[in-house]
Amino acid sequence: MSFKPRRPQAIPTRNAQPLTEQPRKVGHVTATRAEMASSLAERRRLRRLQKAAEDNVLPPVAVPRGMPVRIYVSMRWFSALIIVVLVALLYLFFTRDIFFIHEIYVGGTHYLTPPEIFERSGLANMHIFWVDPAAVEARLEADASVANASVEVGWPPNMVQITITEREPALIWEQSGQRVWVDVRGRVMALRRDEKDLVRVIVEKPSKDIHLGKCPQQGMDEVLGPGSCIDADIVAGVLQFKALYPNVTEMVYDPTKGLGYHDGRGWVMWFGNGTDIVTKMKVYEKTVESVYTVQGKQPIEIDVSDPDAPYYSASKR
Repeated sequence: MSFKPRRPQAIPTRNAQPLTEQPRKVGHVTATRAEMASSLAERRRLRRLQKAAEDNVLPPVAVPRGMPVRIYVSMRWFSALIIVVLVALLYLFFTRDIFFIHEIYVGGTHYLTPPEIFERSGLANMHIFWVDPAAVEARLEADASVANASVEVGWPPNMVQITITEREPALIWEQSGQRVWVDVRGRVMALRRDEKDLVRVIVEKPSKDIHLGKCPQQGMDEVLGPGSCIDADIVAGVLQFKALYPNVTEMVYDPTKGLGYHDGRGWVMWFGNGTDIVTKMKVYEKTVESVYTVQGKQPIEIDVSDPDAPYYSASKR
């Protein structure tokens, strides 16, 4: 008796699946190979970010294709470059001779010369950076001959420009053999040149006593220098007398009697200061007519300083 071997049969199993690749489930979500690769790439990217954060550097930036290449410069290097340039400029600024003042440009002068203004400004060989226009203006205006000064500071070649307004002389005052200019406010200035149109006032008999008032050296036996003064009413008297008698070129001054004038007929007329000058001259003319013409006397001096009480001294002709 022969037996035939049986063909082996597949044993069925529960939930049998085909032999093809099947996706596996992760947390009840079916994950394909593409998703797994994406998840792996995401984990790698996160690791790179974490490493970049730990190294305290900027994370890598993905540059799209076709975008222009940008070159980034460190701000520290850029700041250092700026500092080096500034230091070089400062070095040149403080060492180059072109920034030191050796001459200035002066305008508005009539009696003063540009070299005199340059000397009085105190700017010689000073660096342009240290020039204080207000201080230079104050220094110039302290000069008796300067009424106003304007200082402008720029760059080479016209670094400093000064425009001044000079005080104009009103008369020439002669005291102790020295002549000075006096302006309308009584300020004494150095005499620059002879001005024929100015009246000259001569102190004939200097006083040994100090003049009472704002100008203590007036009429004394002392030389008047810049910074001294003459009483403003005396200056006004000279100018008013000159206006009434334009041909007058010389007058006299006495510390006690005030202003006077040598009359061409041989006597001295005194009229004090510039107050009531018109009234004083009318009184003077009447006194001359009475004494010289009517009485026939030769006046020695006639004083009309007080027009209400004039007096004179005279001798027989």
